[in-house]
Amino acid sequence: MTMQNKLDKLRSLDKEWGHLGRIIAALQWDQETMLPEKGVPERSEQLALIEGILHERFSSIETGNLLLELGSSTENPEGDEKLAPLDRDFIKVIRRNYDKAVKLPTDFVSNAARAEGLSQAAWVKAKKDNKFNDFLPHLVKMLDIARQRAAYWGYKDNAYDGLLDIYEPGLGTEGISALFKPLGEKLSILLKKISAKERPNTDFINREFDVKSQASFSKKLMDVLGFNLAQGRLDVSAHPFCTTLGSYDVRMTTRYLTENLLSSIFSVIHESGHAFYEMGFPKELHGSSLAEGASMGIHESQSRLWENVIGRSPSFWVELFPMLKDQFPAELSSVLFEDFYRAINIVEASLIRVEADELSYSLHIILRFELEKALISGSLNPEDLPSAWRTKMKEYLGVEPETDSEGVLQDIHWSMGAFGYFPSYALGNLYSLQFWDKLKADISNVDELITRHNFKSIHEWLKDNIHVWGCRLEPRVLLKAVTGQSLSSNAFLDYINEKYSALYGIN
Repeated sequence: MTMQNKLDKLRSLDKEWGHLGRIIAALQWDQETMLPEKGVPERSEQLALIEGILHERFSSIETGNLLLELGSSTENPEGDEKLAPLDRDFIKVIRRNYDKAVKLPTDFVSNAARAEGLSQAAWVKAKKDNKFNDFLPHLVKMLDIARQRAAYWGYKDNAYDGLLDIYEPGLGTEGISALFKPLGEKLSILLKKISAKERPNTDFINREFDVKSQASFSKKLMDVLGFNLAQGRLDVSAHPFCTTLGSYDVRMTTRYLTENLLSSIFSVIHESGHAFYEMGFPKELHGSSLAEGASMGIHESQSRLWENVIGRSPSFWVELFPMLKDQFPAELSSVLFEDFYRAINIVEASLIRVEADELSYSLHIILRFELEKALISGSLNPEDLPSAWRTKMKEYLGVEPETDSEGVLQDIHWSMGAFGYFPSYALGNLYSLQFWDKLKADISNVDELITRHNFKSIHEWLKDNIHVWGCRLEPRVLLKAVTGQSLSSNAFLDYINEKYSALYGIN
């Protein structure tokens, strides 16, 4: 078998693995949006079966032999240097994933998938009923699975590093802590200064807004942003998310709160940012493991850029605000543009992460980072988590939840076993502003384009500079290639200070 034949065989196998992965994603999407409550146990068994099959196929001797025959090893993941750069990047990604997968027993993978399905369903009910203790056994199970996974990968001294590596490879606990500590301190100082200022009026945002009308505006908003409904759809779930079921099938969800108009608006913009990334991979990467984001931090940079940098700018709402008023004339007809702009950029300590302003949002993430570090290390007992949550909310944000539903149960991630995911959100804020500064330097009239809702140049810049790479480049390599800079909080803090000092009259 020639080198090309071996490469073709690996690509063929990769397509099969990808199809199985998309089937799993479809079952998970259905569970979050359509599945009847009594269907959860059987769905968990289905997921366990397919996860096990995928794992066995991917971690097979055949995969390992093909990688070796292509010159790939753990020490030399890219393989034979005579291969084309795209081929070597493909082999590198397969090698990285294989080295992790081969260390996990199939029974462990299947049991984890089964437990995750049951855990997510238990979380949904516990959140609805405000009963943390009903979810607690599942949380304990998810923590045990997370620690076992890290141990299989060889992370004996710091299991959390192994979990972080799933979502943001190469940064680790120390690297994230070094970024988060000064970031949190500087954001806390600015938050205190703003808290001393007069609060803008936001009463009109909390009036009762018809859900069907909100859904109608969501479709208009997606059209404005340039979301292609021939390649995706929008549904409703307990927690907004975006998932990819195929190269031309990207699913988003949102949630509609009758007394919080902004929740659905900004979740749609946020998830659209994720979707644009998934839709932006070049055709040469379709159907391969390279058609993935460079990291969850890079993925979040795309959603946070659209949601906050673009979506909360005055330029974005010049033409969109009249459309919103037309959708809700009784509720918004007397509201001035300036008041609306201040309302969507209000800074105040809030209980709910997904509703948080872009200044205090990272404090929510730092809180979760600290808590899950303690959970994984064992220094925090799971049954003490609600109390620890309230203590840290008071410390970081000056507010304290009255219920677990608006506290420790508000996020889906731990029910999925996704420990290590949360830091990606704050890292996404940092990446997004470094990318944005470069984009503005390359597109001098970007504000004018946003005002006219002409996003073609922005979409093309993001595709040509970020999306085109898929996961060929590691996150910090990609950042350096695009901006010439290393990861830093400077651009984000400059943006936050300039924007909110002007809004609140802070010197």
